[in-house]
Amino acid sequence: MNTIIFEKRGPQAWITLNRPQARNLLNGEMFVELADAWREVREDDAIRVAVLTAAGEEDFCCGGDLGEVIPLWTGARQPASPVEERLVEDPLIVDKVMLKDDPLYKPVIAAINGRALGGGTELLQATDIRIAAGHAEFALPEPKAGVVPGAGSMVRLARQLPWAHAMKILLGGAPVGATEALAMGLVSEVVPLAELHARAEFYADNISRQAPLALQAIKRTALQTHTSPWDEAFRFEMEQAGAVMMSRDAREGPRAFKEKREPQFRGE
Repeated sequence: MNTIIFEKRGPQAWITLNRPQARNLLNGEMFVELADAWREVREDDAIRVAVLTAAGEEDFCCGGDLGEVIPLWTGARQPASPVEERLVEDPLIVDKVMLKDDPLYKPVIAAINGRALGGGTELLQATDIRIAAGHAEFALPEPKAGVVPGAGSMVRLARQLPWAHAMKILLGGAPVGATEALAMGLVSEVVPLAELHARAEFYADNISRQAPLALQAIKRTALQTHTSPWDEAFRFEMEQAGAVMMSRDAREGPRAFKEKREPQFRGE
């Protein structure tokens, strides 16, 4: 059984973490398959938006399967399969999984079906629109084990949330429920579990109809200028806006509006 289910639904890529019997913990195989899934989303021009979710009704992802991967990374156990060999040979695979090594500028929607603990909460910070089931919980319990959430959270969380909210999650370790996460701004919406995928589909369908170059320029600008001085940020914004204005899609949009039809954006 694949630990990641990768589905193409027209211009959408649906990525499902698929170890529900193991709380969707990130083991070696899942690290490799998820890194490959992100690469395909990035390189396939036909894909305009990705949806990240998980199998089961209790857990989105409860972190890393440390009992499996730590012995490999420390050298305590030698690789016993091609997947494990790749895990050892690629020291940046965690950065690739968490979209740190090479940012993904295509929109990513998270449909959070349950608990997101440790690496699960870290993974969510690499997404853009986050829809949580009402029973979802979020936590970074690493300090309780004497370690840190070093897959992006110590940098990302305080940039994405107000300081006090970020520190409550980073330093407290106690789970935050879906309603509180919504109030903090960690998630975009909270819906009943039965409505979760339909809501994700709503956003994915809407994004799929937008001009892909424009969406990528918007996300690229937001990410690249988040901590830049104002003058540098505005300059970068104008560069991105200028590039989009030169595209065929920028001509197609007004033409379609004038002709009272849906635009046919091609990402060109």
